[in-house]
Amino acid sequence: MPAEALVPVWLVEFLVAAAYGVVGAVVPVFNAEAYAIAAGALHPAGSAFAILGVTLGQSIGKMLMFWGVRRGKELRFFHAGPATGGAVETPPRAEAELGTVRRWWSRTVRVSLRLVGDTRWGLPLIFLASLVGFPPLYPVVLVAGASPIPAASFALTMTVARGLRFALLAWGGTGLVALLA
Repeated sequence: MPAEALVPVWLVEFLVAAAYGVVGAVVPVFNAEAYAIAAGALHPAGSAFAILGVTLGQSIGKMLMFWGVRRGKELRFFHAGPATGGAVETPPRAEAELGTVRRWWSRTVRVSLRLVGDTRWGLPLIFLASLVGFPPLYPVVLVAGASPIPAASFALTMTVARGLRFALLAWGGTGLVALLA
């Protein structure tokens, strides 16, 4: 019995792409966009399963990050001090004591949290970051996890936009091969 009969090729493409998507969502060195372009260029007719896999993998990875931020502060690891076993508290620094860059960063984080958590601007900002990459999706996911935005709304918006992004990139990869052939 041939090996292809045991496991369909499309399933292998889907699973490999999904695994790559999860890793790429958390470790930016594993570029999911490059994977989508390569899928379109190397296997134009069957790249749909790879695109679906990398999209779902990215969504799973980004949701792990989202929930890590949202629920991370509840983990015991963050509450136990090394010597006392109690909570480690650092005294809050006045904003005037911070340097220029740290003040700017502090204000940027506050504004981002306000926009991502806002009912009017949060989802469009997440859609834009997921589709175009500006603002970068990685920090937007972290900020969204710290905001009150509903997880289901975040997941749906991000998944749809990432799917569109990867489909367009795969289509571009297919066009690139046609252009070079």
